[in-house]
Amino acid sequence: MRGYRSMPIDFEIGGVYLPPLAQALLLALPVFLLLSWSLRRLGIMRLVWHPALFEGALYAGLCSALVLAMGAWS
Repeated sequence: MRGYRSMPIDFEIGGVYLPPLAQALLLALPVFLLLSWSLRRLGIMRLVWHPALFEGALYAGLCSALVLAMGAWS
């Protein structure tokens, strides 16, 4: 069917349902940790004015990108 978009799938883990937003938050966490570690290792975090604010924005950006990608794939 052209133009039809299905809803993202809710996963069940041990009787607990994970909505798509929670899935994106959990999937973004390892990517964020790896990216944060890489930025610290390369010394880029020394150039950032407020590292905690930058990391919060980085995590929010990763989560929003995953939500958009999940919507495009469904």
